[in-house]
Order: sequence, then C-alpha cells, then structure tokens
Amino acid sequence: MSLYTAQEITAAGGMAGIISSLAWSKSGTGEYTFNDAYIKVLLKPTTTSVWPTSPVPDWNTEIVGATQVFTSSTYSIPTGTGWKQVPFTTPFPWNGTSNIVIFVEWSRPSTPTADITWGRSTNANTNATRVGSTSLDALVMLVNGNRPLVQLTITGAMSTDEAANATFKLYPNPTNDFLYIASEKSITKYVIYNGNGEAIKEENSPINLQEINVSKLSSGIYFIKIFSEENTEVLKWIKK
Repeated sequence: MSLYTAQEITAAGGMAGIISSLAWSKSGTGEYTFNDAYIKVLLKPTTTSVWPTSPVPDWNTEIVGATQVFTSSTYSIPTGTGWKQVPFTTPFPWNGTSNIVIFVEWSRPSTPTADITWGRSTNANTNATRVGSTSLDALVMLVNGNRPLVQLTITGAMSTDEAANATFKLYPNPTNDFLYIASEKSITKYVIYNGNGEAIKEENSPINLQEINVSKLSSGIYFIKIFSEENTEVLKWIKK
C-alpha cells in the first residue's frame, strides 16, 4: 500500500475530480501475457502522509473503507515499456485535498519471459508491503521508500467559472433536500459519488430537468457525473 499526498498530485497538475485510471511505469525486456494473474486495486482518501515504522501499519486495518476500483483473475500485463494503464471499473472521486493510499493485491502462477522493472520513487516511509509465498496474514508489513511511480487520469470537477458555462447546471448548490439538473440537452444518465469514491446513486433519465432527492445523504462534498448523447461532465456539489 502506497501513499501519495495531495501536494504531490496537485503539483503534477491534478485537480479535484474523478480518477478513472492509473498507470505504472514499466521497463525491462520481460512480458507477462498468460491471462492468469490476479490483481485487485483499491483507493482510499487519508490524512496520513507517511507510514509509521513502530508499530508498522496493519493491512486489514488500513484497507477498511477503501474502494475497489479494479480486479481481475485473468490479468496480463500490457506489453512493451512505458506507462501501462489500468482502467478503473469503478471511478474514484478525489476532493483535491486528501492524500490517497493505493492498495494493490497481486499474485501470478506463471513466470515472466524476462525481467520486468517498475519505476519507483525514494520517498521515505511512503510504501508498505508484504511479499511471500506463504499466507500474507502471517507476514509483517515492511515500510520503505520503494513506492511505485503512478500516473492518475483525473476528470476534473469544474471550477465556478467553468460550471457557469457547462452544458449541465446544478441548483441549488449547496442543497438540503433536492438537487436539480438542468440542461438543453437530454440527460441519459447520472451517477453520484460520495467522498469515499462509492457510487451511491445512479439513474437513467431521458428528461431535461431531473429532481434528485438527496435529503437522506450526510453533509459533505459529493461529485455527480452527468451523461448525454453528446458529452459527459463532472460537477461538484455540497450537501448541507
């Protein structure tokens, strides 16, 4: 499990929005194309910026509340070198201020054709891992700075000026009970995500003005991804 701070992400050009994929930097001459590897990727917002070394973090504790964004039991690593993307099946909303921890479960029954190397940083105590052929529950986490380099694909939530010129309009925002979507274009679908990256409401809608009852949601920041036949937009809204 690897920590990435909000400061790092924004310094690289990231902004609040929906994370739809990540990529790792692959080098070496080896390939793994056997369609038999197991991989699971989860993301979670956190206030932690470095892992403690005494006591070391516990995987089963830290993973509570994480959002599974991708999994496969028939995975092959994309061929060639460079950034290799993992598209998420569940997008992850990021508020632009929280740090992010990326959890990866990985195992492979076959052997790569040659060495495969992954790009890594040297940020102290930002990576925690346990590797072995026995039960992972029997292994202690190793904290180090050997953190994988990642690229995140983020569809940014619009700024106030951008939202004013957006295809879709939200009102009132902030809101207590109902959120409305207005558009001259026909809305085909919307998905609401909470701050933990969970899709909490989804609906297909052929109408131009959609009333959404949000009265039972907790106060906080949410994202809504709105679809039409022509385009897709991500907007941020606040529940009072």
